[in-house]
Amino acid sequence: MSADPGDLANLADIVLPPAVPFWPPAAGVWIVGAVAGAMLAVAGRRALRRYRADAYLRLAAKEIDDGLSPNGDGTDVAISAILKRAAMVAYGRERVASLTGAAWTEFLAASAPGAPAFALSGSWAKAWLSRQRGRVSREA
Repeated sequence: MSADPGDLANLADIVLPPAVPFWPPAAGVWIVGAVAGAMLAVAGRRALRRYRADAYLRLAAKEIDDGLSPNGDGTDVAISAILKRAAMVAYGRERVASLTGAAWTEFLAASAPGAPAFALSGSWAKAWLSRQRGRVSREA
């Protein structure tokens, strides 16, 4: 090596800093992870509560399936009784228990918007039940 400071032989390699480690992450990653975990926990709890609240609908649908004949027809009285029990949970006893005849069929048709034309059959009853998801009377 020469004493000349401008000599290229005196050059040294560039010293790079050590690579940034992947672990431990920065504080912001922990905060975002905690918030995301809390949001997932809240969403999971709400989904579980809704699933449990809709148990009466699953039970009613099972009863309708069990009571149907092989051609898909059940007795109108049995289907109506199952729907009335489900409606009492969804809309409250005061509103539903006294309904009979034409008032009952009007209530069923009005409480299932978007359902096919009213015809008390197993498939219509299951369509009505599916439109009641998430609905539980405050008195229940």
